[in-house]
Amino acid sequence: MPIRNLDLSLKDSPVERLIQRLERELSRKLKRFRPDYYLTDEWGCPSGQPVIGVPFYLAHPELARIEKEMNDLENPREIMMYLRHEAGHAFNYAYRLYRLPEWRDTFGPYRRLYSDDYRPVPFSRDYVRHLPGWYAQKHPDEDFAESFAVWLTPKSEWRRRYRGWPCKRKLLLVDRLVRENANREPLVKRGRPDVTTDDMSMTVGEYFIKTAARTRAVFGSAFDHHLEDIFLRPGARRPGSRPAWKIVEEHEIALTNVIATWTGVRRPVVRELVHSIAADCRDRGFRGVRGKEKEYLVHLTAYSTALAINYLTRGKYHKV
Repeated sequence: MPIRNLDLSLKDSPVERLIQRLERELSRKLKRFRPDYYLTDEWGCPSGQPVIGVPFYLAHPELARIEKEMNDLENPREIMMYLRHEAGHAFNYAYRLYRLPEWRDTFGPYRRLYSDDYRPVPFSRDYVRHLPGWYAQKHPDEDFAESFAVWLTPKSEWRRRYRGWPCKRKLLLVDRLVRENANREPLVKRGRPDVTTDDMSMTVGEYFIKTAARTRAVFGSAFDHHLEDIFLRPGARRPGSRPAWKIVEEHEIALTNVIATWTGVRRPVVRELVHSIAADCRDRGFRGVRGKEKEYLVHLTAYSTALAINYLTRGKYHKV
């Protein structure tokens, strides 16, 4: 069915209560600023427009279930992280803060070329840490939005956590800009959304196939996983051995969570990486010795983390 025919709405949807939570957080700091929200194809805030785009699949439980199966569904904590980030963009645009000299001096030029292909420096203390992928390093506009999100998050204790970090001056500027605009009317009161669900003629199936293919495209051609350095080679039927792919699949969620957390690579990409390792184990017949699962898990974690970091910094895992 075409997405525009689903009659989706944020009102009474599963995500509505989280938007209300964000509204309460904002109202404690900013009396006049209230962004509008709309359903679209992905998280976003159109440049210069104080509106927040929410992925349409969060508006219906069945769509959320499909997203979880095909890609990777955000949990409530992650949804709040995205909402606070997009609220940072909306606040920036509503008051046109990016035009201020101190904004430019602190975060960089707003008009800098924007590209999805960026090479972050993991663990840099020049930036706050909020969304995965060291996202604040992507662009000055994202740097501000990430700083705002950290500043807004209840109990983040940003003054203590970022004490001595160069990025703390960014948080202090956010704090000052919020206080200065706390009771002021926004310069841009209403924003224009870009793509809404009313514009989305693609079917539900076409959308999910497209997004899943985009994640798989990260891998390009298949590559050799060097799994013979971790598991028993095919044909080595040692007593008590079992298929290696079962060991990988049993720890799939734990591997994905840990690697995504510490590398910053997006969860769908990490999950696809783990899937590819399990598939390679199955196709090539590797086996593992029962009772050595912890040892295998250590090797798998280190190996997968090395691949993920390589992808993060070089844009690819490794050549065949």
